[in-house]
Amino acid sequence: MEEMEEELKCPVCGSFYREPIILPCSHNLCQACARNILVQTPESESPQSRRASGSAVSDYDYLDLDKMSLYSEADSGYGSYGGFASAPTTPCQKSPNGVRVFPPAAPPPPAALAPPPPPRNACLTCPQCHRSLVLDERGLRGFPRNRLLEGVIDRYQQGRAAALRCQLCEKAPKEAAVMCEQCDVFYCDPCRLRCHPPRGPLAKHRLVPPAQGRVSRRLSPRKISTCTDHELENHSMYCVQCKSPVCYQCLEEGKHSSHEVKALGAMWKLHKVVRDQISHCTVKLRQTTGLMEYCLEVIKENDPSGFLQISDALIRRVHLTEDQWGKGTLTPRMTTDFDLNLDNAPLLQSIHQLDFVQMKVAWFSFDPASAHADIIFSNDNLTVTCNSYDDRVVLGKTGFSKGLHYWELSIDRYDNHPDPAFGVARIDVLKDAMLGKDDKAWAMYVDNNRSWFMHNNSHTNRTEGGITKGATVGVLLDLTRRTLTFSINEDQQGPVAFENLEGLFFPAVSLNRNVQVTLHTGLPVPEFYASRSAMP
Repeated sequence: MEEMEEELKCPVCGSFYREPIILPCSHNLCQACARNILVQTPESESPQSRRASGSAVSDYDYLDLDKMSLYSEADSGYGSYGGFASAPTTPCQKSPNGVRVFPPAAPPPPAALAPPPPPRNACLTCPQCHRSLVLDERGLRGFPRNRLLEGVIDRYQQGRAAALRCQLCEKAPKEAAVMCEQCDVFYCDPCRLRCHPPRGPLAKHRLVPPAQGRVSRRLSPRKISTCTDHELENHSMYCVQCKSPVCYQCLEEGKHSSHEVKALGAMWKLHKVVRDQISHCTVKLRQTTGLMEYCLEVIKENDPSGFLQISDALIRRVHLTEDQWGKGTLTPRMTTDFDLNLDNAPLLQSIHQLDFVQMKVAWFSFDPASAHADIIFSNDNLTVTCNSYDDRVVLGKTGFSKGLHYWELSIDRYDNHPDPAFGVARIDVLKDAMLGKDDKAWAMYVDNNRSWFMHNNSHTNRTEGGITKGATVGVLLDLTRRTLTFSINEDQQGPVAFENLEGLFFPAVSLNRNVQVTLHTGLPVPEFYASRSAMP
């Protein structure tokens, strides 16, 4: 989880985001930090003046790159503006993350001594991608609040706080009061008094606050390594043939006696020709791992609107990261004396599997938040019925945009020959009509004798074979082939029901009070489809 921490920190202040807002470039800023780095631009650069002049119209107008000059130093700097007669000339300050931040403007002189200032508008440059935009009349209120990110930060901080517990409490660990740097143990006050009294040899131990102790654990220097074959000897030489440190005794009587060796200090300095390469690979690996952990936390969110607000941007970042690893940009350089091998296969496999709602086997339930108010939920939202004689729609919590997915619905109750419908739908499908009545759903509706495929109120492919109590309806969504197929009691209903499906689809059911169904997910692909997929 600690690898994810950088994803949760503002690039300006270096602290965890507070009231984060989402910029049009998909990066985040604290609302207060965004206010601090606003730069005033002439009225002629405002969106209103651009609209009046007939130039490009958008909610946020980006400044041309030739209208700003970016500082380029060893660190990743923040851009300041040149080219405007009224651009700020005050020097920039640096945030903890190396981002350049303009200080607050000095108070204006008395009105009697200064001419009235020209009309100005606020301009903001993203500290991460340096993309600039001129704010409209809404100002920072025009940026959406990233409440999903706030939730992830809250859970992360709660997890960190929970980790600082006494390591010696026998039952429920109490909150740690100190950490002993020599013992490397967190103590609550009772355990410290009982197990670490301030007398005898323990009196010389250094006790620090728990938070400082956590940092000390990460930053403490490693102990001098000793030889694995001769535990009393420290490493003093480097075996060029075996590419490993060795001790003096290894050269006298061990397997390295006939090998070429060099001084350990000299080889240590030589290997630092690759220091920048190691640092670059390590930073990229840490960033990628942090991005993955953040994505996994985002997947846990149950707020559809909050998830969809940021999912596209995260998917783009995952694809960009995958491209960076795949194109060999991080392939380590080699020297004649030292080979740096970075095994990125497990990371690449994890990135390929990190596909949000594109898993081959997915577990999900029905979604009360998006369902019609007449839908009745039970069994942890896996079983649904309705309190109305009219058809009502309920969606699954998970939407799919790629991959192969299969789920089943068992008919728990079927009275008076109703016509339930099963299939997939968009998030904004009609909730008070049979599934398939509008163009936002693709469905099979059935009675006790027959079934039909329906989309946009158009019926196709009437098939013999209906449902009764105890029947099982299968829905197979193959977004690789862009098809939708149905089955009843493991028998495929007609040919492929629908083709050329693209976009985001949610499992969907419509029913009335005469029907009750239970959802079964995380299922393998049925045999009739698996055998067909294996054919060339």
